Amino acid sequence: MINKFIIYFLILFFSFLNSSIVNSSEISLSNFEVCNFATSRSSSYGNVWVAVDGANGKYVKEAFLRGLFCKTYEKASDKNICLMYSNSIGNLSEFDKLKWHREINRRKINCGFKDINNYESDFWKNNLKVEKKEEEENLLSDNEKPEIKIKFKTTKDKVGIVRGLVNDNSGIKTLIIENEAVFFNKNGEFEYSTFVPFSGLELKIIVIDKSGLSNSKIIKFSRKKTNLKNSIFFKKLNPLSRKVKKNKDALALIIGVSSYENTNAKALYADNDALLFKDYASDKLGVPDNKIKVLVNDGADEKDILLAVKEWLRRSAKPDKSDIYVFFAGHGLASQDGKNMYLLPHDGSPRLLKKTAILRDELFSDIEESNPKSVTVFLDTCYSGEARDHEMLISGRPIIIKAKKQSIPNAFTLFSAASNEQISRPLEEAKHGMFSYFLMKGMEGDADVNADNKITAQELHNYVRENVTQQSSGSQTPELHGDKKRVLVQFN
Repeated sequence: MINKFIIYFLILFFSFLNSSIVNSSEISLSNFEVCNFATSRSSSYGNVWVAVDGANGKYVKEAFLRGLFCKTYEKASDKNICLMYSNSIGNLSEFDKLKWHREINRRKINCGFKDINNYESDFWKNNLKVEKKEEEENLLSDNEKPEIKIKFKTTKDKVGIVRGLVNDNSGIKTLIIENEAVFFNKNGEFEYSTFVPFSGLELKIIVIDKSGLSNSKIIKFSRKKTNLKNSIFFKKLNPLSRKVKKNKDALALIIGVSSYENTNAKALYADNDALLFKDYASDKLGVPDNKIKVLVNDGADEKDILLAVKEWLRRSAKPDKSDIYVFFAGHGLASQDGKNMYLLPHDGSPRLLKKTAILRDELFSDIEESNPKSVTVFLDTCYSGEARDHEMLISGRPIIIKAKKQSIPNAFTLFSAASNEQISRPLEEAKHGMFSYFLMKGMEGDADVNADNKITAQELHNYVRENVTQQSSGSQTPELHGDKKRVLVQFN
């Protein structure tokens, strides 16, 4: 009898307690209690929402406002969800649509409906606070870093290409590559391309999700190495910036000597200037790659340079048709009386100029014998006897020699880095010769001041002179001699 009384009492007590909870304000309930009243466990798909317009409809609304999903439809597949939505869409109230939209958005599917995420209806606008609250709660609880997956990476000629995928549970906010925001589609797929120098490139990829969590990955690109020992990378110089017209009859001889056999005075960055100018010869002057010859450091001995001029140029040039380009970066020196100017090869001796150096006039004369259509010479050198780092080429010869003005042959255009008594200086921040850097930068299009898609010798010289004079504080003034109207760069 007592046991029956106790059981009856407990039934009454829990019935009263449950009734009190149900009749109490839904705002004061815990998340567990709200979910308990807002869902039914009668479905094979797991919990399902009770009728919104029923007795417990207010708990469904409260669950929505709190951003709760209450483990609803956890056993249903995406296909099940889409099927149930499709079968009921014609009879759904606006709030029931919201219920399905929440579930579909949570799963990041669209069930074949283009407007499934349409937020334009008045009802949805009035309930945006639901979506915002859900998103805020998800972001606050997010501790998963976004992922970066590289699907494809290659280097084609001078262009590095990477394709990949970024994804995150809370959504991707920003993708950054080399301090530049990069586009990615709704699936997180992206593609990026960039110039890759001889020395290779390390590319940093950063992804940030909507919670502010970030992740990064570094990928490396490399180019096929040639037999040249030195390479250079300076990312602000880019010979691929604009396409130019090709000149099938053009030739280029490029020489760069930084370290010398018979003097400790270095021509800083001269070898790197030559290596990078090879790309500008092909991609800005339009010279075919198989008609470019590059000599650097110990590959630029006197015999190497003379053979390149007397044999390679003469055999490759077409009389009255070829446009020849010559680039030299390294030491130059004038004779004691200043009458003769010499270019110093790798094995040349400043004390034996007549025997071991290349007389500039003879070099021009040898090139002229090829009977070319035109010759353009870029000389990043000086003849004062002082190196780029102010070290004297010949110790005990502290007096700077002033070379005398000399004429150049017809059809020649000559760009000189400095006047005859000045020093050709480096641009330390760029790791280039100052003249070479602005010469190449101007060829990218910066010198095309009238925007007519072509750069004349005068336009290029004006650009180089203005910038070199400014950066050297007036101590280095480039010069131009010859055909000033000659078009050097022709953009498509």
